[in-house]
Amino acid sequence: MTHPVKLGLIGCGVAARELHWPALQAVAEEVELVAVCNRTAQKAQHFSAMAGGVDWYVGWDELLARPDIEAVDIVLPATENLAATRAALKAGKHVLVEKPLAPTAEQALAMLDLARSWPDRVTMVAENFRYAAAFERIRNWLDSGEAGRPYALNWNAMMLMHEDNRYIASGWRSSDAFPGGLVLDAGVHYMAVVRDLLGEITRATASPSQVNPHLGRYDGAAFTLNTASGATANINLYFSAAAHSEWRLVLLAEKGSATYDGRTLVLSDAGGRTREWRRDDDDGYASELRAFARAIRGGKPVASSFAAGWRDMLPIVRAMATPGQWVDLG
Repeated sequence: MTHPVKLGLIGCGVAARELHWPALQAVAEEVELVAVCNRTAQKAQHFSAMAGGVDWYVGWDELLARPDIEAVDIVLPATENLAATRAALKAGKHVLVEKPLAPTAEQALAMLDLARSWPDRVTMVAENFRYAAAFERIRNWLDSGEAGRPYALNWNAMMLMHEDNRYIASGWRSSDAFPGGLVLDAGVHYMAVVRDLLGEITRATASPSQVNPHLGRYDGAAFTLNTASGATANINLYFSAAAHSEWRLVLLAEKGSATYDGRTLVLSDAGGRTREWRRDDDDGYASELRAFARAIRGGKPVASSFAAGWRDMLPIVRAMATPGQWVDLG
């Protein structure tokens, strides 16, 4: 059996603790966490204790200097992705970086340049929706031809998020350095799925909004997307919905439909027959780590490359720059 990839974790905040650490435990046969680091000693020590006493450091320099560490999982504010990725690649490490790839188009393109400069290193974006079981089932259903041609997708994600939410409280999502706010941070999930199910997004228009300024420049947006398959997608993302909560995807095809509410996936055909699945994974976090490890050990290209991460960002940053206008994405 191939020995596990020895991994260093850069960033010990809430996403690392609540999302990445459970996934790392689930894939321990393929990925071994050997060290962690954080800007503050307290968080690094706490994570180390939680992870069984692995080595911990303040800052990433000492972690990256270790020759036994083959790869890093960067779970930092997106505003720090470029600096951390550059340092890791210069140290010879494979890189998995939490989505979104970057806070701006300029930094995203700089991330692509880094990946091209180190072609022998695996560079991957941790976009868990791309690896979630529910979306994989929908993709396989479409690929089988059973549903016919998909022609429309509607996805409502409406919820109330307060500024004291543990994922919001750190403040970077509402800073000037991250102009896309929650719409960019969460929106890349939805764009990744649209691209995987319906093909490349070729044109986009957006109507962004702000209700709660503490959540950033934008805390909501409605997107209409044209795709290479000819299907149209409408995505409504609103994070200050005071009196309504909804998270539901509906995909229409010539011979059937798919609905998913985050818990139950239902595939229906024109004859009235349905198949249901309850969500049976962690929304793709463990699967993305397996894909990262297998790319390192087996050389298989990753689906969630830096280039894919940039294409997930592109409809958001381009369409929100010119609200209400159609933007061609090439």
